Amino acid sequence: MKKGERVHGRTFLEFWGNFLVNAAKEQKRLEDLSKWMQQGFKYKGFDDLTEMFRRFYRLKHMEKDTPAYMESWKKASEIFLESFKDYLDLMGMVSKDKHLALVKRYEEIKEKVGYQEETIKSLRLILEEKKAESLGELVKGFQDLIGKQSKQFHEIMETFGRFFKKNNNQ
Repeated sequence: MKKGERVHGRTFLEFWGNFLVNAAKEQKRLEDLSKWMQQGFKYKGFDDLTEMFRRFYRLKHMEKDTPAYMESWKKASEIFLESFKDYLDLMGMVSKDKHLALVKRYEEIKEKVGYQEETIKSLRLILEEKKAESLGELVKGFQDLIGKQSKQFHEIMETFGRFFKKNNNQ
């Protein structure tokens, strides 16, 4: 971990710790934070959050609405969001975006599995039909063989019968 990354992490934790202490006093703060983040950290009506953010991310000394300030604000926002995602991961939570992506993937897989189950069902029916046809052909072949053997046996018996009849008449 580089020195700058530790500072960013420390800054995030200082900000987050301060925020949680205040949030314990007032649940509405969590709702405010969510709205504030969704609006790009500039949502009107949340001046106290914006000021706290400026203080912890060392933007307070910069003149607002200058290109340098806007670039620093953007960088601080990105760092904050990255740290926030890391914090959520650490707590075993997922972001709404990840959750929705997983739900979408689940639905896609569910649809694919349904299609595959139907395919497997169809293939099993075809296999059973083929087995039945094969079994039918086997039974028919076996019956034909028994019929031929019976006929041949009958012919042999007639031949023996004539042979013995001839021999007995002599």
